[in-house]
Amino acid sequence: AFLTAAERKAMSAMQQRKGPNVVGFLGLLQPIADGLKLFVKETTIPSTANPINFVVAPVLTFFLSLLAWAVIPVNQSSTLADLHT
Repeated sequence: AFLTAAERKAMSAMQQRKGPNVVGFLGLLQPIADGLKLFVKETTIPSTANPINFVVAPVLTFFLSLLAWAVIPVNQSSTLADLHT
């Protein structure tokens, strides 16, 4: 979370904008404000959408993208999933 605040501060300096230091002392409360905002936000499902597909599709996409990392070798002798056997 604090790495995100550091990234925002660096990006604002590059773009010559005011950084995330407007919340709390030196921007240290910005990650807490972001987390609070994330939990308070209401999920709205469009009335014409299938609610099951609307919720399951992002979760499925996330897990399939994680599954793609399983075949990348970690080091010379080990991988998470050995597909050569």
